[in-house]
Amino acid sequence: MQVWGLAEPCFAEPEYLVYQPYAGLHVVYHARRVLYRGRSRFQKIDIIENEAYGVMLFLNNNLQHAELDAEIFNRAITRPIIAKGARRVLVLGGGSGQTAKTLLKSGRVEEVTVVEIDEEVVEACKMNIPGVREALEDRRTRLVIGDAFDFIRVSRESYDGLVVDLTEERLDDAESFEQIYRFAAERCGGLVSAYIGSTAPQLNGPERIRRHLESARRYLERCRVRSVFIPSFGSRQAFLYGGV
Repeated sequence: MQVWGLAEPCFAEPEYLVYQPYAGLHVVYHARRVLYRGRSRFQKIDIIENEAYGVMLFLNNNLQHAELDAEIFNRAITRPIIAKGARRVLVLGGGSGQTAKTLLKSGRVEEVTVVEIDEEVVEACKMNIPGVREALEDRRTRLVIGDAFDFIRVSRESYDGLVVDLTEERLDDAESFEQIYRFAAERCGGLVSAYIGSTAPQLNGPERIRRHLESARRYLERCRVRSVFIPSFGSRQAFLYGGV
């Protein structure tokens, strides 16, 4: 552990993990135990156990999952898909297994296809986050290792609903998300739930939400955005719902 000093950080790995939601704000999580630390060809992966939030997953130091309040995020991102009774669901991203686990637990979903680019994230989560192995190895789950945008570009399959659970760096790519909303309209019956990031103005949240709504409304009916506060993230997180 490092202590206060000139030009020195006050907290350092492996005892602490520093999450920076935006410039000027640092949130520090103590690692009571480091469960996994590695670097794939795509990103840095950390899974720690924290006294307050339980098991936590970070990708490139960006928080993805916290055991204590994961249900808030999981319910928000799957809510319209489950409510509409979708049976065949496509999940873009979601390598942590949380979305698949929530969909399968509903009892209504018969088949989940998860498209995740980073196999190392999948394996690390299977080994260290409760319930992930069972969800991703369930007979109703089909796991595809590959890029989500490549997948929808070539896929000719149809689904009853689409869940988009991509990492933060993909969320500002308006052109790519337009492909997703078009695919949802053409192949998923217009039913989609997409995580679109923090609502914080410091992260350009209002402008990002506006652009996502503008893009989605070109292809989908009844689009709206719902935001929920997630304590471990320290801010409200936004979800775009189409077809509900």
